[in-house]
Amino acid sequence: MKGFLFFLGSIFRWPVQKTNQFLILHLYFIGIYFLTFLIKNIGLNFSNFILTIGMIAPIGYLICNGLPLDCLDYKSAIKRELKTQN
Repeated sequence: MKGFLFFLGSIFRWPVQKTNQFLILHLYFIGIYFLTFLIKNIGLNFSNFILTIGMIAPIGYLICNGLPLDCLDYKSAIKRELKTQN
């Protein structure tokens, strides 16, 4: 339960602490939805593929840039957050 509450708190702190990253991510998602909507209205049948690839791409990007393997371990996440605050 502690881990869930910690990550829930991190979700609420993230937009305030790193507004630029938050806005870029959401603009990316809006762009993918718009592209999917546009492709679907044109009549092409691969709009769901574009949506799926577009939503998975940020996770792949993070993994390629060195996402730590213990990213969901709340004890190590707390240690990393305390290091950045000091």
